[in-house]
Amino acid sequence: MNKHILLVMKWLNNKDSVSREEREKNRREACAVYMYGDIYCNAYRAAFAAYNAAADSDLDEVASAAYWVDVYFDRTGESRNEYLKELGK
Repeated sequence: MNKHILLVMKWLNNKDSVSREEREKNRREACAVYMYGDIYCNAYRAAFAAYNAAADSDLDEVASAAYWVDVYFDRTGESRNEYLKELGK
């Protein structure tokens, strides 16, 4: 399970559940691990978009984060349901 995607999904579900500092840390860690272009780089892209969304009103960045989460699941073949279970949904 990718902890960076999980945190972005948690944030997408409830914007108050993850602080800007947590999103910044997630972005930095994902960058260090995934910025070299394999299929998991989408975790970095999702984390980056989530960090850039200053507020719920930044709909472009929120939509971008959701998009990159979708791409992540499409490209990795991981089960979104497992992540949703982890989030308690």
